[in-house]
Amino acid sequence: LKTPDCPIDLAWTMMPANRAVQELWDTVELQLMTLKRMKTMGMPTEMTGALASLFAMNQACSQSYAVGGTHSIAHACQRIFLENGGKFYTKSEVAKVLLEGGEAKGIRLADGTEIGARKLVVSAIDPHQLCFELVGREHLDRRLVRRLETVMRGLTCITWYTWAVHELPQYISASWNPDANNCHWTLLAIKDLEMMLKEGLMRTLGIVPPLEGQLIVFGQHSQYDPTRAPEGKHVVSTEQHVVAAPTFTERQWMDFKLKHAKETIEEWQKYAPNMNWDNVIGYDPITPYDTAARLKNMPMGDQATVDTVPGQMGKLRPIPELARYRTPIKNLYATGTAWNLAHTGTAAQGYACYKAIADDLGLAKPWKDKGRLY
Repeated sequence: LKTPDCPIDLAWTMMPANRAVQELWDTVELQLMTLKRMKTMGMPTEMTGALASLFAMNQACSQSYAVGGTHSIAHACQRIFLENGGKFYTKSEVAKVLLEGGEAKGIRLADGTEIGARKLVVSAIDPHQLCFELVGREHLDRRLVRRLETVMRGLTCITWYTWAVHELPQYISASWNPDANNCHWTLLAIKDLEMMLKEGLMRTLGIVPPLEGQLIVFGQHSQYDPTRAPEGKHVVSTEQHVVAAPTFTERQWMDFKLKHAKETIEEWQKYAPNMNWDNVIGYDPITPYDTAARLKNMPMGDQATVDTVPGQMGKLRPIPELARYRTPIKNLYATGTAWNLAHTGTAAQGYACYKAIADDLGLAKPWKDKGRLY
């Protein structure tokens, strides 16, 4: 099924990733690593469309660090905004986009304050809240409303536990592979491909998969950035794919937090014996319930906001009517995680959104300057 113009086997574009990885690689370790990374990217491996998902894995090779933590980037952006005359309203959320003649004219806050827009309104929340709460169904085409109602969400819900420790994990495997203690992203998995295949299906049914063979260790940031922890101490994170925030009650999520912490240490010790409770100073447990409560643009606790599945990827994301950062409302633009080609929050979404705005409003296009690559 290869063609002269495309040396890649096109059959991979139609088969589930679960099968494609078994054709591509002989070792179960690489198969498991690829599938787990895809799940973290929000790509259900039991669905078709493996080829695009596999190539998206390239982003795993370009990890970087922000000194002091990613919040320092947000603070820097805030300063730039303020220095250029911007204002922040943090004590009252946005309630409505003000519309006049089918055009966005500003916003109304929950406290009644109205803020006019000279040029445009840009949203970074999830498409459901933008369309159904801030704009209103009555202002949108019935087909758009129906399509958005059926968008898949909730398949990329993850726990993030940050552990304060006396010393970093010392893995048994470092005895034959010293790099094991220096990895940014480590999958602690048993050699059971069938369990990996079942994991996604269990979560779809509202069942938290067993932790054994599913634990990811990541973010040993203090190893390279000493500002992250007191001298001689460290922070490191773990994650596991679980179920969407609405699956459990608040009480059930609270019970889960302690149970998951105990199971994590028990599993971690199998690979790094020093990761016991004596080494733990404390931990910060973040579940999908916490994510949904803290981040308005992730109401399901889903880090992808909108699942990265066929029909919701690339130029179709989140839905065709809202893709490419434009909305049916004139001068109302949208960006954020749900508008990325796959998912994750990066500067790319804002930059691409500005390109759409620049085309529509005749603004400067610095990427066209001589010597610029993009």
